[in-house]
Amino acid sequence: MFKRIEFYDNLTGHLFSPWWIYLLIGINLVIMSILIFLFPEFLAYLVAAFLLLNGIFFLALSMQVRKLKKNYERWRKQYWIEVE
Repeated sequence: MFKRIEFYDNLTGHLFSPWWIYLLIGINLVIMSILIFLFPEFLAYLVAAFLLLNGIFFLALSMQVRKLKKNYERWRKQYWIEVE
């Protein structure tokens, strides 16, 4: 019926644009779990490094979500007609 729905194309594009952040978080989880099994005596250091790295990744992800929210507000004003 529709060849292209611009609003939903843009929305899904923005939701999946930070895919590399999800990838980095997953890799971080796997590496940290392996290191904890190999070096249990360094558990506190590994947990601290894990929290630091994931904190940085989530900050980057939050910036992407903030940008998505601003774009969503712009799209809503542009495409949706408010019915009172």
